[in-house]
Amino acid sequence: MDTAEIRGATVLLPSDDEPPARTWPHPNPLEEEKVTNTHFASVDLGSSRLVDVAVNRCRFTASWLMGVSLVRVTLTDVLFEGCQFDYSTWERVKVAGDVAFVGCSFKEAELIGSDLRGAVFDDCTLGSRFDDTRMTGADLRGSDLSGLTGLASLRGAQVTEMQLRQLNEVMVRDLALTVAEIPM
Repeated sequence: MDTAEIRGATVLLPSDDEPPARTWPHPNPLEEEKVTNTHFASVDLGSSRLVDVAVNRCRFTASWLMGVSLVRVTLTDVLFEGCQFDYSTWERVKVAGDVAFVGCSFKEAELIGSDLRGAVFDDCTLGSRFDDTRMTGADLRGSDLSGLTGLASLRGAQVTEMQLRQLNEVMVRDLALTVAEIPM
C-alpha cells in the first residue's frame, strides 16, 4: 500500500494496478455514490455537481475543478495535487480521514458549513470565502491566505508567523476596520 506523507497527513493512495483515469467516468450530477481507489490525472470536472458522494482513497493530479459544486461530500484519504478549485462551492463537505491539497488554487471559492478539521493545505492559494467552516487542526502553512474572508473559520488552524501579516489584512477586511493615525 502506497502512502503520501504531507505535513503529518498520511494519505493512503489508490493502488497503481490501473493507469490514471484521464476522464471523469461518472454522470453529472453525481448523487449518492462512492468514488474509490482511483487516480484521476488532468480530469476536467469544471461546473460538475457532486451531492452526497463519498470520495475514498483517490488522487487527483493537475485536474480542473473550477466551478465544481460539492454538497455533503465526504473525503477520506484523498490527495489533490496542482488542482484548480477556483469559483467552486463547498457546502457541508467533511474531511473524515487524511486529506491533503498541494499546490491547489481556491480563488473566489466558497466553503460553507464544512468540516475541514485536520486537512493539509500546502502551497495553496486560499482566496476563498469561509463561512461557518471548521478548520481546527488544519495545516495552512506555506499557503497564501491574503485573499480569504471568514477569519473566524480558521480558529485552531496552524499557520506560520509569516502568514500573520496576511491574516491582519484579512481581519481588517472582515471587520471593516478603519485604520487611522492619531491626530497630533
